[in-house]
Amino acid sequence: MLRRYKDAASMLGGICLFMQRGFKTGQLRKIPGSEQFNKLFDRMIALLAIVTHICPTPLLDDSIASVVREKHVNNLSKIESGEEGYEELFVFACPKFVNPAVPDYDQALKPEAPAMPYGQDAYKLQVHHFMNEMAAHQTLRKMRSYMCLYTSIEVEKLATFNDMKVEDFEPWLACFKHKMNQLERGLATADSASKSPKGGAQQGKQDKLGTAMDIHYFVARSVVHVDEAEKTRRFENFFMKQIANNDDVLRQVERLRIDV
Repeated sequence: MLRRYKDAASMLGGICLFMQRGFKTGQLRKIPGSEQFNKLFDRMIALLAIVTHICPTPLLDDSIASVVREKHVNNLSKIESGEEGYEELFVFACPKFVNPAVPDYDQALKPEAPAMPYGQDAYKLQVHHFMNEMAAHQTLRKMRSYMCLYTSIEVEKLATFNDMKVEDFEPWLACFKHKMNQLERGLATADSASKSPKGGAQQGKQDKLGTAMDIHYFVARSVVHVDEAEKTRRFENFFMKQIANNDDVLRQVERLRIDV
């Protein structure tokens, strides 16, 4: 609910990548309670499906991104077609929120009182707030899909594409900027660590204000000017994949028997 989508994607992605490697090597099976790791992994993958769909900035490792697509391609396709898909993923993966307040047992024990699960009030409230937030993102996602096709477009034309009047559509341009602005986890510096009370790196970390948008736009004279965000190219993943493919090819060649 804090809208820190990039931090959530990076943290959950790192944990899932570590667990995926542990599943392949078998190290996680030696830990007590390892039967719960598969359930936790599936729940985190469901949360990553939500976060990466809201925040299209590439933050995940390719292997984790492929797992997200394979496991939740049906739910994501439902969302793209305008159907409800976020709630199913959130209900499956979200923590079971607990209400710290004591229920009113006097009211619940009255003869004519309705039978209500009072312990689920906090859980239902969180789901309700989440779905209200996702309802706004449905309009923003449609608006972004049209802006990606243009470098400049009139506000009136863009409003027509979104089936809105100009006066109703203009606040959504500011809303998109507002909802995608977020705090990002900063890195510790030597100056900040020295100024911290304990001098540690954890105290020296400072959050910074950033954006989760993959496009930049501004409005000037009733025209929306769009510019794609600068994409950080990660060449190390490409080289590692090619090295692994080369090793596989060499192993296959060594197994071949050539009779001369």
